[in-house]
Amino acid sequence: MTANVLTVSQVNMYLKQVIDGDRNLKNIFVSGEISNFKSNYSSGHFYFSLKDSNSTIRAVMFSSSAQRVRFRPEDGMKVIVTGRVSVYEVSGQYQLYVDSMQPDGMGALAVAYEQLKNKLAAQGLFDESHKRPLPVLPKRIGVITSPTGAVIQDIKNVVSRRCPLTEIVLYPAAVQGDGAPEQLTRGVRYFSTERNVDVIIIGRGGGSFEDLNCFNDENLVWAIYDSKVPIVSAVGHETDFTLCDFAADLRAPTPSAAAELAVPDKAELEKSVENAFSRISALVSERLYTSYQDIDRLRDSVAALHPEKYIESERLSVELLSTRISSAAESRLDLERARTEALANQINALSPIRLLQKGYSVTTKNGKCVTSASALKAGDRVSVRFADGTAECTVNNMETMEAEKT
Repeated sequence: MTANVLTVSQVNMYLKQVIDGDRNLKNIFVSGEISNFKSNYSSGHFYFSLKDSNSTIRAVMFSSSAQRVRFRPEDGMKVIVTGRVSVYEVSGQYQLYVDSMQPDGMGALAVAYEQLKNKLAAQGLFDESHKRPLPVLPKRIGVITSPTGAVIQDIKNVVSRRCPLTEIVLYPAAVQGDGAPEQLTRGVRYFSTERNVDVIIIGRGGGSFEDLNCFNDENLVWAIYDSKVPIVSAVGHETDFTLCDFAADLRAPTPSAAAELAVPDKAELEKSVENAFSRISALVSERLYTSYQDIDRLRDSVAALHPEKYIESERLSVELLSTRISSAAESRLDLERARTEALANQINALSPIRLLQKGYSVTTKNGKCVTSASALKAGDRVSVRFADGTAECTVNNMETMEAEKT
């Protein structure tokens, strides 16, 4: 009886059919440690092995599946994969064809966050030497956040209370979802290019790690690092940290705290000017007193010397010195007085009363300030405050005009 001779290809094909037909080897979950990991840059496929303490199995993950992995696989990383076992007929080796991969014990987003954080830190994006101080008295603040959330209102309320003449410029952007990183990045680059604000606040309210993940985008972090305008990051609550926080010039625990850090308190600024004026006055008085004491000592010393020529010479010297000291003291006093007046004028310029004296007025309805014509309707009773008094008025008709400022 003649033996049935099979080719190598037939054997491999048969084994492939047997393994492919086994339901136990389809849609299986396998845990193991990655080794010999290689990524083909031209095709996008992943080639690696999974091993435990006793065995190893070869694995391949094609680009269609590999592009959905949210982290960078590395040798030594423990993972859980799903896929199927089959035979590669050309070599006759069986291997695991992977459809999905997750870190074993840590979420994919968390792993991707740590990997990107370490990468950017090594490139110097979080170095303290790169961070800049915020301006002492900003005239305009750019805010990058959702136009409908509570963040922009919180920032406006804090700024209007602490420094009412500082203007807020909103760049509306999504703060979560697939399109959010691109919109946030455009906002940073807009303010950095236009230089139309003195400081930037970027942020949103609290949320889950997934909600805040758009603030971990690599392009956004680079835009913050490259910004020509100082940036305050205020993402989430006090315990939330994103990569934007590490790259920004200053990190605030909340958006309201960011507004407090960005502008000075008017009352504190006035007190600081008063203290500076007091210190300057005391310094000038002390210098004058010391100079007059020096003059008195010189006069006493000259009087003790009887020769008339020496006395006359020293008298002239003393008079010349006295004149110089008085002139220097007066010059210093004038300089300090000018500086003090400049500070006082700056404080006075911040006063809302000064605006009223220029012809502006403040309109309130039911005790609340009216900031938009859309808040009024015909028949409303309003109070209009001028510099010298208040008028009670009734609204007859309204015309509103809308404009979006970005």
